[in-house]
Amino acid sequence: MTASTMSGARSGVLAALALATALPGLATASPLAAQESFEIRGTVADSDGAGLENAMVVALTRPDSVLARYALTSGDGRFVVSGLKPGEYILQVTIIGYAAHRSDFVISAEDVEAGRVTLASQAVALDSLVVSVEHVPFVNNRDTLSYNPLAFQTPPNSTVEDLLRRLPGIEVEDDGSIKAQGEDVQQVLVDGKEFFGRDPTIATRNLPADAIKQVDVYDKQSDMAEFTGIADGEEERTIDLRLKEEAKVGHFGSANGGVGDGVTGVPALAGIPVPETGPSGEGARYEGALYMARFSPSTQLALNGGATNVGGSGFSVGHALGGSNGLLAAGGGGRGGGSGFTEALNLALNASRDIGEDHWLRGSYTFNNVENLNDQIVQRSGLLGPTAGSISDRTNRRTTDNLNHQMHLNGQIAFSEGHELRVRANGSLRSSLTANRVDEITHALDGSLLNSAATDNLSDGRDSGIGGSLTWRKRLADDGRSVVAQLNSNLTDSKDSTELSSTVAGLGRGGSGSTDVREILQDQSLDGRTWSNSVRVSLTQPLNESHTLEVYGRRNATLQDRDNVVKDLVNGVYVPNELQSSGFERAYSYLRGGTRFSRRSEASWATIGVEVQRSQLDGTITGRDETIENGYTHVLATAEVKSEVKNGHTLTLNYSGSTQEPSLNQLQPYSNNTDPLNVYVGNPDLQPEYTHRVRADYRFFDQFSFVNLFTFARFNYTHDNISTSSIFDEQGFQTRMPVNSGAAWSSSLGASFGTPVRKLGLDLDLEYSLDWSESTAMINLQANDSRVLGNSFEIGLDNRNKESFDLRVAATFDFNDVAYSLNQELDRNYMNSRYAATGTWYLGPAWELESSLRYFVYDDAVFDNQSGSAAGLENSAGENVAYWNAALSRRVMNDRAELILGVNDLLNQNQGVSITNSANFVQEARTTSMGRTLMLRVMYRLGVRMGRMRWGK
Repeated sequence: MTASTMSGARSGVLAALALATALPGLATASPLAAQESFEIRGTVADSDGAGLENAMVVALTRPDSVLARYALTSGDGRFVVSGLKPGEYILQVTIIGYAAHRSDFVISAEDVEAGRVTLASQAVALDSLVVSVEHVPFVNNRDTLSYNPLAFQTPPNSTVEDLLRRLPGIEVEDDGSIKAQGEDVQQVLVDGKEFFGRDPTIATRNLPADAIKQVDVYDKQSDMAEFTGIADGEEERTIDLRLKEEAKVGHFGSANGGVGDGVTGVPALAGIPVPETGPSGEGARYEGALYMARFSPSTQLALNGGATNVGGSGFSVGHALGGSNGLLAAGGGGRGGGSGFTEALNLALNASRDIGEDHWLRGSYTFNNVENLNDQIVQRSGLLGPTAGSISDRTNRRTTDNLNHQMHLNGQIAFSEGHELRVRANGSLRSSLTANRVDEITHALDGSLLNSAATDNLSDGRDSGIGGSLTWRKRLADDGRSVVAQLNSNLTDSKDSTELSSTVAGLGRGGSGSTDVREILQDQSLDGRTWSNSVRVSLTQPLNESHTLEVYGRRNATLQDRDNVVKDLVNGVYVPNELQSSGFERAYSYLRGGTRFSRRSEASWATIGVEVQRSQLDGTITGRDETIENGYTHVLATAEVKSEVKNGHTLTLNYSGSTQEPSLNQLQPYSNNTDPLNVYVGNPDLQPEYTHRVRADYRFFDQFSFVNLFTFARFNYTHDNISTSSIFDEQGFQTRMPVNSGAAWSSSLGASFGTPVRKLGLDLDLEYSLDWSESTAMINLQANDSRVLGNSFEIGLDNRNKESFDLRVAATFDFNDVAYSLNQELDRNYMNSRYAATGTWYLGPAWELESSLRYFVYDDAVFDNQSGSAAGLENSAGENVAYWNAALSRRVMNDRAELILGVNDLLNQNQGVSITNSANFVQEARTTSMGRTLMLRVMYRLGVRMGRMRWGK
């Protein structure tokens, strides 16, 4: 049996499992069904006596051949099929490349020993009993959740992102960001290899779905943890896309293009026209992308480029109306994601080469230029004190032009067995030009005017960074004792120049009824640099086959300096502003020593650790003869347990303690008045935070009913929480300063449940999440305890038989409860809801009609205490939004090419809407987004074609 055949065996096994008649079979297996259950044990081997891994062992009831139970063989070929009631059965054993085995057995009152089952080599397909039934959607074990794409059919020419949207427990946002079992996905690998650095969307939006054999979700350990074999708490939620064998050799890719016409959606700013140049919602629309990849068993080469003014990154077009930003997107705002109007140009290169078994080199380069126009209106209900509140209306127009270069390199050299060196390097260069216009007006709750400001900011910023790490391991003894060392170094440099022009008015100061107006004209420049270095040395000692002890030490040092120079424009001449100008130098270092103990077994993995950290913070305020000197000692603990409680049930428990030192921006006693109504001042007296984090995850999948359950719980408790102290004067002007406000905590719970409803031909999905946080902020030197409670519930239904059509309907309800101890009049209790329906009708072998409707309902109670609005602004708080798309597509040239005619936002109601709850305000922001857009798109598949299942009629 070849290696490729063995690799494909697991997919064949997954494709083989039947369940269509499982439940009736379990109910009728024997008239003694209520009695005790038993098992059959044995070993599956080839003709040479070698055990066969991942063979499918199935117990079928006689005489109707209904599936009762099944199991997969272990690495040495052993199997145990448990949960069998007394009765007569057929034992069926299958694996790709071998002839199927069938034999009868009887369960009476004891377990059955099947002995050795020998399979004869035979390159034939599995028989129709196995291949004609349902596919197992995923396999759940201690470390990894593996999805089988064959159980989640996608239309031809779909991307990986289209596939991920169909996987239970995985959420894909409009911008391409991914969550898996409630955690943000930070890496997407391709066959275990990094792909285009840290940008997961390049893989998910360009790789074809039919190239994927398996999707694995797990927590990837850091380089240090991989070398020591002991978790260090720095794992990253990762998706690994395992390719089919035919996708690992040859070249493939796609070319996409589209042209059309669009209009501006619902205006967020009244009376302000969209500019005639630059990104906007008017005029001709275009998009195009090219993706080319050449893979071999040892090499991966890929080129990706794109340009668009429709919104999104421009890296890909996707399926039907855009896939990643179109019909299948599950957020608000559709194309552009509510982020205004964007023009983007992108180019990315990726290369990977395996040189021998333990030698490899990987690298990527990415360039992008993104221009964005963002028009936004914000309405905020704020807390000013025990008897005072405010309603603010703000309009904001921001235009940005960002230019970015990024490079990532990493490689590994193996000098000998147990002696390796891993190298990582990265660099970035960015320039940004931003013009921002803000008009804001604030009223008291009785409708009287408090203040207003009209502010223009023009900023030109540049920053660069370079960094890297070396991780080295050397085995010292045959028992596995090893020394592991890691060196990290990073240097960043930033420069920013801002021209500030603002007219600020305060009304009714001192009760005189007069109007105080002042004008601010300033030039502000920032020059900052950060250099950080760390070294960690670890000694690991295996105590036996399953227990390991680690002793380690770490030294970290960070140097920062920042100069803020502010000049006032007086009579046409810039004059230094000594009060606002400041320089600051910060030196932060710590020395940490600790130990960890790890235990591993086939079904569980546990790590506990304790460390002592001594940290030192020194700061100097340039020109003021002021210094900061603080030293702290903390005891930090970690604990993690991962266990496969039983087949299909996985439990993870994690605890960690950590400290967070104040940032340079928080410490520097310099006032930032770029928002003149809300001036920010640093606080050099801040103390570090200490946070306890508890996390629990539970996963369950029943292979016989296809019922799945994913749950998670998070709890954070912070001592000396760095919060905000706000001082409001009688005109509502705010000065903010970070302060240590005592304790704060937050928690979140979530559950995702899915089950087939076979009698109705449906799949049912239920999701629930709860977020609860409590913290303290200071309002005019009085403590305000805030509580923010959010509950979300979603129900979704999909049809199971997708031969002729594919339909999903869903409803989501978000309940929010916000309470303040200082002023209960501003408490809020409101519910927002979302309703969605997405369907595709397969009109024939090549035609598809696709449509999607999402309706967002916003509660008026968010601003039910509002007593006035800024003059001249359109108050749209509580306005509902319907977003309706449709597309007709035709596949031609043997499905290699596709023509798509689509319309986004048929009702022209698209807006980006976000509602924010914080410690002292609730606000709703609405952003003008692209409205009705008609596009004609062409997609052409390049290179080899992947095998796929029959779709449609």
